Amino acid sequence: MSYWMLLADPKTYGFDRLVRDKSSAWDGITGSLAQKHMRGFKQGDMALIYHTAADKAVVGRAKIASDPYSDRKQPQAILVVVDVQPLKGLKKPVLLAALRENKKLAGMAFLKIQRIAVSPLTKAEFDEVLRMGEG
Repeated sequence: MSYWMLLADPKTYGFDRLVRDKSSAWDGITGSLAQKHMRGFKQGDMALIYHTAADKAVVGRAKIASDPYSDRKQPQAILVVVDVQPLKGLKKPVLLAALRENKKLAGMAFLKIQRIAVSPLTKAEFDEVLRMGEG
C-alpha cells in the first residue's frame, strides 16, 4: 500500500463535495510529475486531501478506489485519472504552517514541491499528519 497527498481547490472541488458525492474521478491533473505519480496508484492506496488557496490545510483522508485509467475527457487519452472515495474528515485541519513546523515531516516531498498536485508520503508521514488532525 502506498500513501499520497492530493491537492484540491476547495472552491472548485473540495473534500466536503467529495463526501457528498461519495466517490469521484480525480481528474484535471496535468503536470507531468503528478501524472507520473498517478500512474503508480493502486486501488486501496490511502490519501490525504489538502485544500489549497485560502485554507492551506490537510482536511481529510480518502481511499484510492481504482487503478489508474485513461481520462475519457481528453481526446488523446494520455492523462490518467483514478476514482477516489472519502473516508473521514480530520477533527481539525492541519495547517501548512503546522506541517512545516513538525520536525517529523521535514523530509515530506509535499513540503519541498508544494505546487505539485500529487505527491508521495511515507506511512510515517501519513500517520503523523493524521495524528496532528485528530488532536
